[in-house]
Amino acid sequence: MRHILCALSLVALLVGCGGGGGGAPPAFEPPPVDLGLVASGKSTAFQTKVVNPFGTNATVTLATASAGIAATGGQLPLVLPGGAEADVDLQLTPSSSGSFAGSVTLELDTGSQTNMQATDVSATVEARTASLSVTTLDFGFIPLGGSADRSVTFSNTSSLSDVTLSAATVPDPAYTLLSPTLPTTLTPGQAATLQIRCTPTGLGAPSGALPLVSNATNGPFSVSLSASSGGQDIVTFDNEAFDGSGDTRELTFDAPSDTIAFMIEATTAAGTELGLRLLTGPGGKEYEREALDGPYIWSVQSRIFNAQVPNTDRSDVQLVPSGGTYRFKLLRWSGSAGDCDIRVIIQRRPDADTRELATLDLNVFLAAGIAPTAATAESDSTLQTVLSSMGNILSQQGVQLGDIDYYDVTDTTYDDVTWSEFGDMLELSSAATEPRLNLFFVRTAIGGGILGVSPTLGGPSVNGTELSGVMSLYSTNNPTFIGLVAAHEIGHFLGLAHTVEETGGHDDIVDTLECPASGTDSICTTVGGGYLMHWQAVGGTTITDGQGLVARGHPHMGPRFVPPEALQAKPSAPQPVSVPAGTSEQWCGTCKCMHRTPLK
Repeated sequence: MRHILCALSLVALLVGCGGGGGGAPPAFEPPPVDLGLVASGKSTAFQTKVVNPFGTNATVTLATASAGIAATGGQLPLVLPGGAEADVDLQLTPSSSGSFAGSVTLELDTGSQTNMQATDVSATVEARTASLSVTTLDFGFIPLGGSADRSVTFSNTSSLSDVTLSAATVPDPAYTLLSPTLPTTLTPGQAATLQIRCTPTGLGAPSGALPLVSNATNGPFSVSLSASSGGQDIVTFDNEAFDGSGDTRELTFDAPSDTIAFMIEATTAAGTELGLRLLTGPGGKEYEREALDGPYIWSVQSRIFNAQVPNTDRSDVQLVPSGGTYRFKLLRWSGSAGDCDIRVIIQRRPDADTRELATLDLNVFLAAGIAPTAATAESDSTLQTVLSSMGNILSQQGVQLGDIDYYDVTDTTYDDVTWSEFGDMLELSSAATEPRLNLFFVRTAIGGGILGVSPTLGGPSVNGTELSGVMSLYSTNNPTFIGLVAAHEIGHFLGLAHTVEETGGHDDIVDTLECPASGTDSICTTVGGGYLMHWQAVGGTTITDGQGLVARGHPHMGPRFVPPEALQAKPSAPQPVSVPAGTSEQWCGTCKCMHRTPLK
């Protein structure tokens, strides 16, 4: 019995001493890891210590980890000798900003024994932030066929985190994102400049929000885009028959609220004169009544008829500001044509700031007998001085010379132009590729005493007719004065009469003083009042606001883009131009032309 008890005691002793048994290893608790501020979406490396509590090799593996924590560098699984310790490489890649609290557990396995060592991990995850340089982009006023570019800067304002700008969707087909290619990722402090182009595809005001899609947490971001586009609406009425009384039927068209002027333009067979029978506006506003006793002033015209509203600054014949429907009839004043073709050309300027701005494109025709040719025109200093002088005079009413095409008149018949040749010469404008105001420079105009002629007041907007353009003398002796002559005749074509005629009659513009036909008086202390449109060549260059209102409404006057920061008051009138001695008082042949029988 004593032998059995001794054996049992020996077993108990062996177990108590741990020999060959599976007793619990000494405990090891890794210290917590606080990573502080870390970047959103980026991996932040850190380490945790692992200790092998066993007396033999143990394999270390990743048991569990909170979302965003992973082992790196291929270090695991790791064989760790008994009693050894190691630093294990880990990383945190957070998916959202704010406070992060998680843990990672490493398992040590000897094959017969295991041990779990958990590390608490904390961090503050930075919020991705961004900013915009502006939240609105105003492209201003853009003519059809034109474009304007604007830019906005998108900046990554984060300290540690990258920000991705993934998309920007334009609100209207008029807008295009030129750059950058998206998506693009910005490092902290980096910026991307978005270049946006506006190319209006129609009249009106394309606008809307440009949303910027990014992973910045202080979004969403959006840029408000706006622009306005102007130009012309054209309404056509073909083959409108005259009734037994010689009138067309009543026709209608709509003028939008941004209309600054419209022109009724009609063509018919040669030998027929046309006039205006009726014109009423929205709300029954009367311009011309069927009895031909309305307030609107017009003249009978041959074959090509034009009636522009407004053709004066008088308040009683201005457009109805809110827009609406206009009604009109034309009449056959004389002749036997059975019908006519009619166009209504509506000039629109949606931006109020650009109603006093316009572009005048030109077709310049050069007689064979003068020095400049189409090939040399742009480098001919004298011709360019003429055009610069003319443009300077027109600019006081916001009119900028635009594109200029040059053409040669090879027929020497039109070097020295007579009355009978004048209409034929203007028909040569059919050679021009664009319907613009046609300016013919000749060696001698109507025998030499006359320096310039417009065939009508308020000329047609088409090329190739006997009324399609104006004529000016060309001379190398005084190019500044030639510019004045050309500007005067262009003024007639755009609808301006002489401020006063030789007979003492005055124009229908309210803000031009009623000067005497010659000399000065108490009203006009300067000869001719200083006006460009005085019937005499006295060197005046002034175009009044009332005259500018009429001129800018002509269909040849196109809108132009002016950056908002460049808008300013119209320039003051240029200084008077020196008039060559011996210049005839009959220098402008426009009135004579108007009082003559039709050219064709």
